Amino acid sequence: GDDWIINGQKIWTSGAHYSDYGILITRTDPTVPKHKGLTMFFLDMKSPGVEVRPIKQANGNSDFNEVYFSNVRIPDSQRLGAVGDGWNVSLTTLMNERMSIGANVATGFPELFDYCSSLTLDGAPALDDRAVRSKLANWAVKASGLRYTSFRSISALSKGQRPGPENSIGKLVAGSMIQEVAMYALDLQGAAGVLSGPEDAEVAGKFQAMLLRSPATRVEGGTDEILRNIIAE
Repeated sequence: GDDWIINGQKIWTSGAHYSDYGILITRTDPTVPKHKGLTMFFLDMKSPGVEVRPIKQANGNSDFNEVYFSNVRIPDSQRLGAVGDGWNVSLTTLMNERMSIGANVATGFPELFDYCSSLTLDGAPALDDRAVRSKLANWAVKASGLRYTSFRSISALSKGQRPGPENSIGKLVAGSMIQEVAMYALDLQGAAGVLSGPEDAEVAGKFQAMLLRSPATRVEGGTDEILRNIIAE
């Protein structure tokens, strides 16, 4: 009839365990090259045959999921774009995803600056230490660059343009930066950095949680390697 029957599995679907709807790219023609033969749909996540399994992360949370599709029926009215044109549709969704991640991902810099402002090293304020100031200055420049790159992207959107590679720059830089910032904060904490419980750790374990979550930022919405390819091309 007018239904499509979907079988397959997807790992790392953000928020699938509380989402009412999802978008799904499928291979509808296996006889053509990779980027051809793809078709995009939206679907009700409560549809029969959809199974969501949350993934336990290193930081104890479950933001991502595995999703299994077993003979899931999707009406053709829920197709997004033309049959076989799913790659073009997915480019739009991916660029917007990278924009939302790149524009909003925390860098950890404001938290680190606040922490260093009240920290004492060897009996003197941490901000008096030339090495600390140098690190903070480097990250301040990066944070400013991210901010203005995001503004550039928003300006393009306001003119009706599709989000471009600037969003890949934002996510690539912010993803590695939050990891570096968290590791530096734990270095400053010394032996106390191994404590991760909010009740025991300095700053309620903020930087420990940041470090455990940071690898995910470098994978979600495109890995560092994918983003570098996009920027280069």
